[in-house]
Amino acid sequence: MTRRVLLLLGCVLALAGGCRGQVDAGPAGPRGAETCGEACAELPAPTSRVPRLSHEQWENATRDLLQLDARSGLSSSFIPDAASGTFDNEGSALSVDRNLWIGYQRAAEQLAERVTADADALARLAPATGTPEARLGAFVRDFGTRAYRRPLTEAETTRFTALAARGPELHPTLDPFAGGARLVIEAALQSPHFLYRPELSTGTSEPFPLGPYELASRLSFALWNSVPDDALLDAAARGALADDAGLRAEAERMLDDPRAHAMVGDFHFQWLDARRFADVDRSTTLFPEFDPALPASMREEARRFVDAVVFEDDGGLGDLLTARFSVIDANLARVYGVPAPAGGGWARVTLGERRAGLFTQIGFLAAQATSTESDPIHRGVQINRRVLCADLPAPPMMAPGLPPADPGRPQTLRERIDAHTGEGTCGARCHGGLINPVGFAFEHYDALGRWRETDEGLPVDAASEYAFESGVRAFRDAVELADVMAGEQATHRCYAGYWLEYLYGRRRTRVDDLLVRRVGDASRDGRASVRDVIVALVASPAFRTRSRVELPDATTEVAP
Repeated sequence: MTRRVLLLLGCVLALAGGCRGQVDAGPAGPRGAETCGEACAELPAPTSRVPRLSHEQWENATRDLLQLDARSGLSSSFIPDAASGTFDNEGSALSVDRNLWIGYQRAAEQLAERVTADADALARLAPATGTPEARLGAFVRDFGTRAYRRPLTEAETTRFTALAARGPELHPTLDPFAGGARLVIEAALQSPHFLYRPELSTGTSEPFPLGPYELASRLSFALWNSVPDDALLDAAARGALADDAGLRAEAERMLDDPRAHAMVGDFHFQWLDARRFADVDRSTTLFPEFDPALPASMREEARRFVDAVVFEDDGGLGDLLTARFSVIDANLARVYGVPAPAGGGWARVTLGERRAGLFTQIGFLAAQATSTESDPIHRGVQINRRVLCADLPAPPMMAPGLPPADPGRPQTLRERIDAHTGEGTCGARCHGGLINPVGFAFEHYDALGRWRETDEGLPVDAASEYAFESGVRAFRDAVELADVMAGEQATHRCYAGYWLEYLYGRRRTRVDDLLVRRVGDASRDGRASVRDVIVALVASPAFRTRSRVELPDATTEVAP
């Protein structure tokens, strides 16, 4: 059955046709390096013209397109997307091999069967009005437009209509409308016009603007990780997205939707590398506060905290780094040493002066630790790369591990690391100047993220200094470090650069320097909120246009 649907639609592929200093490894670019400059304006960088939907986007798109109550979860059987960078939506890196294509086929069939076997679900997609032929024709035009994110061509409408007419033949147990609708849904969900985001418009200018429906699709997958709704498609049809004010208005409207909350949470989940939270496991003998449900609570804390800062408080990066509150449950309260929320649920609570923002929450601290000890090196690496965009090379292949503690002479972990990688050692340049100073700031938090005053019976020393762009700054602990980072220009540019990569679905390049500087500087100097950062990036000419230069598409194979 699937092969016949594909033959009727045609070929699926026919459409695709060392430590050098402070700031780089993330998207911000190295300090002192040549930048694009004012003359470049805010231009688009080369991108793929047919980026494939990520599995996250596929799940959201099928849920919204079919008006399901929840995501299907069918992508869990797909071949996992290969991690090529910080985020999983880098379009040019997402390929389709034989196994994934089979997964798409099976999922399309299952979803079509699920919807057409449920009269209420099918009625949501196609109200039972008019003759069966008129109802089927309306369904083809409406569903096809929403699946392809643009009006169907006459040829496409004809093919879908002819396919739907075969419903009684191929699904004789269903009524003619349901049988025809099942074939249309199966075919649309396997089409490259659904599985990819085609940007095929051309122009004479350099760069040239995206078509209105291409821009609507790009905006929808940026802000919702899903298909456009009727209002956005209508805005595209009216030409409202070509106007800066109209595009900003749509972006603001979309950010008020629950789907934008999920998108913002997904960005921060990947930026934090929070997938590692699930791997946290501790001995209850050493850590009696640990519970098997704690990793899930860590993830939920980060999600609720980000949502509170961004959507309840309309806060910015500075608030994400320095806020003295979090949103916790009873599991987390035990680790933080505060009373559990009343009623056994979640509550926003003040954590006092020992905690500040995302990076003193136990999720980050426990994920960047061993099963028994804190891990200043990995904590320092993560802050350098994800918050400061420092240029850290990969560690040597044969880098020696940290020697075990000397049982005859108590030493703090900081003292052991300093002796191994500090001043006068081969690791002094990267570790001594970049990694260790930042990592040591978190030494008041043990392997589970609990506060501590001593390590191996000795007082914890969390004070250090770091060479920021503004100069060398000293700090006593992680809370002071967070305050310092919140005031640094490089921190805000780094954050803006990561947001550009996520919203644009590609790596940052030098062409993006001017835009990232503008948005990052507004974040710090103008205290722009996270919402403001997002809107500024999608309202830029770099988002609304495309370059004539294309990135090569990921290798794609299709079952015969």
